[in-house]
Amino acid sequence: MSKSTTHTHLKRGERENIGDTNLSPFQNEGKTAKLHTSNISRLVSIAIGSAKIKKLVLQEKNGPKQIRAQMHVILRARTGAGKSTILAEIAKHEGREVVDEITRAGLVGSIDQRVMQLIPGAAWTYRNGIVPFDEFRFRRQSDDWVVFLKLLEDQTYSRKLGVFSSTLDLQDGDLYLRQRDGQIKMRTRFAAVIGTMRNFKLVQSLEFKAFINRCVPYQYDFTDAELEGIARGDEIVKIKEYKPDEEIEIKKSAYFKIVRFVRNYMRVGREATRKENFLRAVGDLCRVRAVEGDLSLRFAKQIIDWKVRAYDEIGAYYGRKK
Repeated sequence: MSKSTTHTHLKRGERENIGDTNLSPFQNEGKTAKLHTSNISRLVSIAIGSAKIKKLVLQEKNGPKQIRAQMHVILRARTGAGKSTILAEIAKHEGREVVDEITRAGLVGSIDQRVMQLIPGAAWTYRNGIVPFDEFRFRRQSDDWVVFLKLLEDQTYSRKLGVFSSTLDLQDGDLYLRQRDGQIKMRTRFAAVIGTMRNFKLVQSLEFKAFINRCVPYQYDFTDAELEGIARGDEIVKIKEYKPDEEIEIKKSAYFKIVRFVRNYMRVGREATRKENFLRAVGDLCRVRAVEGDLSLRFAKQIIDWKVRAYDEIGAYYGRKK
């Protein structure tokens, strides 16, 4: 295991207190397609880099706390905006296939009825890397949401099958997938990049809010000329190869700067949105810092803007109270 790295400084030349800057939420409206591809490339590169980190520790007031190191990204766009092409590029770069089944069976695995043994799903087979998901839908009242949200957050799974099953014991370092005495247990590690054309304003479920809360959502729209270029085979995503250490610690002074940063920037806006996204925003900025080694305040503000905008859109069509 590689030596632990400690990050202690904000990026040079940028101010710590976001409240002292002139940047305001959503000032980057009207992005050019070139900037969209740059943002998509950066987010995807960070997600891929974060999947390489085994342990991310924050030094809090009362001692160390470990959080999930993997950053999940949602790419939002209308139909025909190249989401499938982007995901295919990511999958090809990582030597993987695009996953289009976000169900318990697709994520965790299914039982081969002939031998009563588990056939591992994407959460295990794509461990220590990226999982590119193309679109997603869940049946109402389905427990698929429960499994998906848990895997996104703490990346563990446990379930009693209730039937006889053969034994399976797979180990990969600190990760494992076990099937024993009718019980499935898994500890995995992955970062998800999810493409969707869903209109967040038409979705009302609490599960969907929890999903958005766990990710960095990015909405984009390419021009006709850019789409024509994609049709000709132009490259959309340019992956930057990050090589973070397997164990990273963010010292107390640096971590508290991030907390103050988020607090100051989220002072404006709906109270409910601020309270429900504050801790998640802090966590996502820590993940960015862990991968890039520095934290650009401009990029950090953009991440918060993207999260807040997406969260406030959920259910807006139905007149959700502000």
